[in-house]
Amino acid sequence: MGKIYIVGYSKGSYSDYQEINIFATSEKSIATKYVTRFNKILKQLEQDNKRFEKSDCFMNWIKDDCHQYYRRWYEVREINNAFWEELDLR
Repeated sequence: MGKIYIVGYSKGSYSDYQEINIFATSEKSIATKYVTRFNKILKQLEQDNKRFEKSDCFMNWIKDDCHQYYRRWYEVREINNAFWEELDLR
């Protein structure tokens, strides 16, 4: 019959992994454009967050003098990527 595309993103890993659905559309182009834009903005945020980081033993941590940005830094780090799933309607 038709297809529907569910757009979402995932965050976390292992025991705290989650998939969040954002919206559904019947047009693949809309889903693809949204996912592309979301992932582009996420990369920009990750680059911006690097100014708050320090490297220590192969891990990146937030700098001691940037503690007021911890929540933002942590939330951006938790987001993996956006994606869309195709479902067939019956």
